[in-house]
Order: sequence, then C-alpha cells, then structure tokens
Amino acid sequence: MIPIITENGLDDLILHKSMAVQKMSNLLSFVKTQESKKLVKIASTDNNEILKLFTAMLNLLNLKLGNDDNGKMVIEGLSQNDNKTTSQARKKTAERTAERTAERRDDIKIVSKKIKDSHYQIDISKDAVTKDGKKVFMVSCYARDAYLGRYLIKRNYFYTVDREEFADRAYDEILVKVGDLKDRYYNDIIDVSEIFAQMKKTLDGVISEIKMEEDSLATNVNRQS
Repeated sequence: MIPIITENGLDDLILHKSMAVQKMSNLLSFVKTQESKKLVKIASTDNNEILKLFTAMLNLLNLKLGNDDNGKMVIEGLSQNDNKTTSQARKKTAERTAERTAERRDDIKIVSKKIKDSHYQIDISKDAVTKDGKKVFMVSCYARDAYLGRYLIKRNYFYTVDREEFADRAYDEILVKVGDLKDRYYNDIIDVSEIFAQMKKTLDGVISEIKMEEDSLATNVNRQS
C-alpha cells in the first residue's frame, strides 16, 4: 500500500494500518514456523509449550489475546490452511450474507456545527491479512480530528479465517454505533466534547480475538473555551 498525498500532506491512515498488518503478518509467519517444527498439535488436550511460545510472540509484537481463555482456539484458527478453511467459512457465511465481501469500507464525517469546533472523520474497514498461506480478518476503526490533523483513536480487531462472520458482526456494530453517535451530536443530545469519549467506550466493547496494546485514545479534545 502506498500513502496518498493529499492537499494537506501525507495520508497517514495507510501507514497506521500497514503497521498493524505487518505485526499480524509476523505472527502468522511465527505460526507457520512452529508448524514446520511440529510444535503445533492442537489435537492434544494439554499443550502448554506452544501456548507459552505463542504468548511470548504476542508480547514481543505488543499484542495480547482478547480473552485469556481462548489461547488454544486462536492458535487453532491461525494454524488452519487458508484455502481449505476459507471455502468452508464462506460457504456458511454465504447462506446469510451473500452480498458481503472480504473487504469492506465506510467513512463517516461529522461536520462541526460551530466554527471553533473541528470536523471529524471516522474510517471503518475490513481487510484480509494473508501471509504464508494463513489468513486473518482485520476490522479497523480510525477516527481523526481534522483540526489537530492526527488520529485520536486507532482500533484494530483481528479474527481467524473461520470466524469471518464475527468480523462482519463487529464491523456492523461499529458502523451502526458511530452512525448513532453522529445523529446524537446533530440532534443536540451530546456536545462535541463528548464525541471521542463515547466513541472510545463503544470501541472498547467490541470483542477481538487478538488485541493491539497500543490501540488507545491518544488525547482528550476539549473546545469549550
């Protein structure tokens, strides 16, 4: 992916997403390497060795499991063959959501009602990350304050290839709730200073199989003065 130059300079959205993709690619390569060493034996009932190695790799990449109890399930999902699993997952998903594709994009703009307040742009996307025959789905939500010119919220949610339906559910949840947030602002139910705080609350509630430690609210925005 090549960053796009806009009239305001470099579009760093692509750079932020590229870093997230690279981290996940490194994790998929790690899983592939462990498979070649025959350390991944998901069928075994108690395989603590691979779980410890996997957790160490997550820590190295500044990642963590979304749920402390789902380590083996995530490893199993990551270790499955892309082509075989994708066809099985897509067959199930197609019965319910035939119109959906692996990649989705939406952007929501919140134009300020007052000159002193900034405009906001929220980019929501779903991408497939593929490496060494492995695939995961990445659902991202990046929110930028146009006045400050930087992203204040960055969230990346990861789902194994057999759980694409959950990725789509997360995408739909974010899209609907951010849209509701925009409506509440325009209907004077919330003030501009509450937008990012409420968005963070919404995004913190989205379930991800793997979380990025550095995804956070970068700063608080207060334009009351």
